[in-house]
Amino acid sequence: MQNEIEINETHLIVLKRNFHDEGVTIDYLPIINPMSNLLDDVYKKCKDKFSHIEYPDEILNSDKNLRDVFLSDYDFCDEISRPYQDLDNLSRVRFEYDSDLSKQKIEKEVLKDKKWLKDELELRDLAFALELVYEKAEDDSSIVSMSHRRLGWAEEPYSLTKNLDVQFLTNFGFGRSSYFYAKLRFKNIDIIPFSEWVRYRNTNYDQIMRYSQSYELKNQNWKAAMEFVRDAVNLCVEDEVEFIQKYIATECKWLVKGLKEISNIDERSDANNFEDKRDRLDYEGEKISGALDFIKSIAEYEAIISVKEFINDIEQLNKNVLPTLYNELRKNNHDLNLAKDHLAKLKPEYDRVTRSFLPLKKLRIRISKIKNPVVSMNVQTLFEIKYREILDKHKEITGKYYGIMTLIRNLEQYEKSFNRYISKIDKYFLQVIEVKFSPMLSIKKNYSVIAPLDAD
Repeated sequence: MQNEIEINETHLIVLKRNFHDEGVTIDYLPIINPMSNLLDDVYKKCKDKFSHIEYPDEILNSDKNLRDVFLSDYDFCDEISRPYQDLDNLSRVRFEYDSDLSKQKIEKEVLKDKKWLKDELELRDLAFALELVYEKAEDDSSIVSMSHRRLGWAEEPYSLTKNLDVQFLTNFGFGRSSYFYAKLRFKNIDIIPFSEWVRYRNTNYDQIMRYSQSYELKNQNWKAAMEFVRDAVNLCVEDEVEFIQKYIATECKWLVKGLKEISNIDERSDANNFEDKRDRLDYEGEKISGALDFIKSIAEYEAIISVKEFINDIEQLNKNVLPTLYNELRKNNHDLNLAKDHLAKLKPEYDRVTRSFLPLKKLRIRISKIKNPVVSMNVQTLFEIKYREILDKHKEITGKYYGIMTLIRNLEQYEKSFNRYISKIDKYFLQVIEVKFSPMLSIKKNYSVIAPLDAD
């Protein structure tokens, strides 16, 4: 059966409550259209060779369900990753043709419209069948989650155990704004994939905080999402201690382990393939200081497991990198000032060669249009010698000039980044020193009052 299943095409994948315990299992519901015989007959007509002018409307009017059911609007994403999805109401569509067209052209238009009608009905065939199976799943009290291909849509969180809440968050059909998340909350505390901060270079703090797992926008990935939730729920039922270790402690451990590896990046043989020390420090500063944003969330786990060691490690890594950031910022600013001085000195020569080169380009075009071949050849030969001489000088000076400008932009970006990392670390420790101590926490500090570190 597994080889025949295409999620949201042939079957809906669902998460079902066990009857014998608080756990869950995965099941599949077949997607069946009870009016498939009607549509099969229509598809045959749409593919035949008949092309008289009334035929498309005759096909569509042959059964009232074709307009009333299949051409009504549907909340359906043909491709869940693309924008501008769902299916509009087309129940009033009519096929009309210009009587002035030749018979051959009309026949061509009719065949084209028949193909359009077939393609449109095939989409709505699936959309209609999905709505039926959605209703079936929603009416089954044992089913707690189902796959779908609706526009947007997020289900409400539900509890399968006294301590664990589960939620699927989807935003299908909105292009770059689309997402597909599974979210776990244990004892009202979000389970966050902290390790992604160090596993992937281009990660976003705000996004990581929104999910426990994220998935590529493909219908088949509902299987991985359902399996993730199933495994988490069943482990929580069987052994809460092991659940905490797997989904909470391990994420904290991998975060700290990854940060320590990044902080020792100079000692690694491949140096993460970064080109130079400043690039490596930029990366280190981004990841080490950025980890401070997670401490507020990590501290919430103190009610479940001891996290003070993780927090201490993150704080210490930031203390260690801070002097290096200050030192590199000074060096960077020194290089930036030198580059700006160099550019200022080069600018007069750059302006001069630019002023002399641009008229020559225009003159070269005019010379190429001289009619007399002898005069043209002599003039062009002499001109090309002078032109090449100035062209080479122009390339040399402009190359240096734009090279320095690129260097300045890079150094300015480093300056901005290093200042941001330093500011974030300084702001964090200023707040930690000032927060009130809480006797309820073994970590001794109430990290919940830490304000967003990137805020002005």
